[in-house]
Amino acid sequence: MNTVRLTPENVFQYIGYDIIFKTRKTHIITRIDNVSATGKTIYVKHPDLQDNLQIVSRIIYVIL
Repeated sequence: MNTVRLTPENVFQYIGYDIIFKTRKTHIITRIDNVSATGKTIYVKHPDLQDNLQIVSRIIYVIL
């Protein structure tokens, strides 16, 4: 499994890719649905996190 760290600079290249991140001591794998105009927020299907993630405050990897 190859991964790339998600940043505001490269996030626009990975819309539609699966990502992995950690929340509440568990790893979650989900897909990027959309990205904010600033590139600092990604939208995913995860109701527990209000369907969005701030990538500047969280370590998120894209699964290639």
